Amino acid sequence: MKKSTALGVIVVLLMSLTFSVTSYAEVKQQTVTHVVMVWLKKPGDKLMRKKFISISKELNNFPGVIHRHVGEVLPSERKIVDDTFDVAVTATFKSRKVLRAYLDHPRHKKIIHEKLKPMINRVVIYDFASQ
Repeated sequence: MKKSTALGVIVVLLMSLTFSVTSYAEVKQQTVTHVVMVWLKKPGDKLMRKKFISISKELNNFPGVIHRHVGEVLPSERKIVDDTFDVAVTATFKSRKVLRAYLDHPRHKKIIHEKLKPMINRVVIYDFASQ
C-alpha cells in the first residue's frame, strides 16, 4: 500500500512538472503583435501618407514575420475611436525573440532612421503577446 501511494505521488509530481515545462514553453513561443501609430509632420497630407506607406512596405519581408500590414487612418464618427493619427502599422511575429531581432536588424534601423523618422511628428507603439 505504501509503495503504491509513493508511486502515485511521484507520478503526480512528474505530471505537474511536465505541464509546468509545457506551459512555460508555450508562453515563450506566443506570437507577438507590434502596433505602431504614426502622426506625420504634415497631418492629413495624402502624398506624405502614401510615401510613408510605400517606404514602410520595404520592411515586409523579414524572417519570422507572420503578418505585416500598413495603412492610413480610417476616419470615424464614433467617439471611442482615436482617428487623429495618419498611418498605422501592425506586424505579428512568431515570438518575442523574433520581434527583438526585427527591431535590432540593421535594415530595419536604417529604413526607420533615414527614411521614415524624418516624416514623423509623433509615434506610439503597443506590443502584446497573444493568449
